[in-house]
Amino acid sequence: MKSLICGASLAALIVAAGLSAARVDAAADETASVEVVMKKLFAGKSSPNNTLKAASKTDSPDWTKVKTASEAFSKYAPDLGKNDAPKGDKSSWAKLTKALADESKSLSTAVDKKDVAGFKTAAKNIGGSCKACHDAHKPE
Repeated sequence: MKSLICGASLAALIVAAGLSAARVDAAADETASVEVVMKKLFAGKSSPNNTLKAASKTDSPDWTKVKTASEAFSKYAPDLGKNDAPKGDKSSWAKLTKALADESKSLSTAVDKKDVAGFKTAAKNIGGSCKACHDAHKPE
């Protein structure tokens, strides 16, 4: 009887672990909304964008912090283009969101190489991309 209960308990744990892993995989496959991307990358004093801005003002950035910010951009920036434009022309949205995703790749490459000049350029381009996109696509 004890072995039957232990076996059933073990089977239940295995099934629960499998379901939990499936939920994590499903969540990883979901596209973040425009609102989520904006919050994850640009909102708050300690946002990845503000981290890049601050680090780009020095000749020896804190590569650990910059790497974390870069990883956030690599994760979330591509999702913008997977969403419909909140307003405005679809081709403009596609162009601007692709530019941000591409710049996020450049940022990642520069950070991985600890290339200060490349990092500063990518950070500047990311920070400078906001106005054009907001002018064309941010809802009132």
